[in-house]
Amino acid sequence: MNQGHDNRSLTTLVSDLTQQSSDLIRKEAELAKAEMSEKLSEAQSALIALAIGGALLIVGLFYILNAVVYGIAEVLPPDLSPWLAALIVGSTITVIGYFLVQRSKSRLQPRNLKPDQTMDSLQHDTIMLKEKAQ
Repeated sequence: MNQGHDNRSLTTLVSDLTQQSSDLIRKEAELAKAEMSEKLSEAQSALIALAIGGALLIVGLFYILNAVVYGIAEVLPPDLSPWLAALIVGSTITVIGYFLVQRSKSRLQPRNLKPDQTMDSLQHDTIMLKEKAQ
């Protein structure tokens, strides 16, 4: 039997538990910081994609509307060509832009920015500390 651990005083045990708890909390804080940094990076990427998608949506809308209006104007009867061509192109570009914006917005939802790993680890550590304290 290992008598080194049997002869430790209550003060030493409490001191060890305090030190280990402190180390655990410090490591959890480091994990939370790293995870939040990762989540911030993901949010930043989503915002950049959102801005680029919006800009492309506007630029594409103007150029494609213009080109298609001219193309359809050649095929359609003269009284329908201006508005129908613009409607077709505008609708198509709007649908594409809508899906880009929705995809980027969903990546920015608060539930996607939550530090899940840290929260799970803290719950596990709390259970473990309660068991050690008993």
